[in-house]
Parts: sequence; C-alpha cells; structure tokens
Amino acid sequence: MRTWRTSVGWSAVPQGSRIAEMLPVLDEHGNLPPGIHLASVESLVERFGSGSAEREVEIRELLDFIDWARTHGVRRVVVNGSFVTSKQRPNDVDVVVLPAAGDAEDAMIEFEPAAWPFLQILVAADAEDLERWATSDFGTDRTGRGKGVVEVML
Repeated sequence: MRTWRTSVGWSAVPQGSRIAEMLPVLDEHGNLPPGIHLASVESLVERFGSGSAEREVEIRELLDFIDWARTHGVRRVVVNGSFVTSKQRPNDVDVVVLPAAGDAEDAMIEFEPAAWPFLQILVAADAEDLERWATSDFGTDRTGRGKGVVEVML
C-alpha cells in the first residue's frame, strides 16, 4: 500500500494502482496547495504546458524526459518549481525521480541531463528520499509559503 499526502488529506492506494486526482486550483500566491498531487501527463500538459514560449519548450522537454523515464524503469517522477505555479515564464522545471529498484547510479546509467537543458533533475536514493524532496525541500516557495508538487503517473 502506498500512501501520499494530497490537498484533501492522506490517500492510500494498493501497490501498482494509480488514481489521478484533478489538479487543485492554485492559491492566491500562484502555488498548488501543499502536498503531492498525482496527475496524468495529459492533466500536467493541460494545466502547465502552455501560455508562453518558455512553457511550451519546457513541456516538450518534460514530455521527452517522461518518455525516457518510462522506458528506463523509473518508478516515480515529481515535478516542482515555478513550472507548476502561475508564473508565466518559468526558468526551468525541477524534477525528482525515483529510479528502478536497485542502485540509483546503476539505474540511471543512461541518464543524459544535457538532453534536457531546461530540466533540473535530481535522483532520489529511495522512496523516503523522494518524499522528503517533494514535501520538505520542495514544500515551500522562496518566501516560505507552503506549496505543492505534481507526481506524474507513469
């Protein structure tokens, strides 16, 4: 059973099940409510993939990376940063990945960050590390306000 925090509390889903929520409304500061919000790729594109040339380039890179992640056994992809806010022209897209089971370095051996110059990719050591990145390290904006992140359904 995997558990994650959502905008409406804790959700528990049997291992292997994937249930996406509708992405919540952004708050008055342009942030998602605190927590990890599970979303389909289509929902991510619809909400954050247009509105400026920067967003259109970044979503293309992110989609390419998601395709790569799927073919390389990545278990989880969390998207953060100004990309998942109301900022019209985000500088980049912060991403944390949980690689396939086993050693993180071996699992990401074919990882070529230069292929995605607008993505800032961090590799989590394990599920706890990914959760810490998503909820603690990425859990606030630059002013200290709580904010959420998006986990992409793979």
